[in-house]
Amino acid sequence: MNDLVKGVVINSIEYKENDAIVTVLTEEFGKVALYVKGYKKITSKNVYATQLFDHSSFLFDFNPHKSIQILKSANLLSQFSNIKTDYEKIAAASVICEIAGGIEENIYNLLYQTLNRLNDNEQIYLVLNVYLVAILNILGISPFVDGCVNCGRTDNIESISINEGGFLCSHCNREFNDEIFDLEFLKKFRITNKASFDVFDKLITLNLNDFKLTDLLMLILITYSGIYLKSYQSLKNLNH
Repeated sequence: MNDLVKGVVINSIEYKENDAIVTVLTEEFGKVALYVKGYKKITSKNVYATQLFDHSSFLFDFNPHKSIQILKSANLLSQFSNIKTDYEKIAAASVICEIAGGIEENIYNLLYQTLNRLNDNEQIYLVLNVYLVAILNILGISPFVDGCVNCGRTDNIESISINEGGFLCSHCNREFNDEIFDLEFLKKFRITNKASFDVFDKLITLNLNDFKLTDLLMLILITYSGIYLKSYQSLKNLNH
């Protein structure tokens, strides 16, 4: 009764004339669908705490046997205003939240940390890349970047194979014929796949704010997780 939990709004769907069902990722209960009455009314006491990306505290009576909980009240904790005033950050945050909603694992702490970094930092794709690496690790589908995924050799690496799941050397790539990348990009891809938010400040100077890295990591995620991301197209459109 009267469960008060912190969470991040990762999705919202308008319902009836003025209401909505918002999906919140919480630490305690994972993903929770909340019925928000008067969502579209300016006079609603909850309107400023239940918008997409909001980090808020939510009061409701959690019933594990019901798919939708009734929200009693919500209090805004973090609005992430720098995200909401930047179209590219909005597109990135939409991808981040859609991924969080599409996996079974509860990544509340990772999600909150990622949105904080995105809000406070202008290296949008560095933030997104570190998040994607964490997701790939959690799902157990990280690419092999310590040598050739086919033969194990550590020299003459020339390609990143999505189908094979990692680096390919020039010898093995004769068979697979994957795209050849320059050495600098291959180094950046390896560093990115070793990265985490624990060392984020050190990553800022390494030129990893690269959408091409993002696109490869997203392709790996989509290929091996089965997650379909509608929001990613908007981000791609901004980079083409």
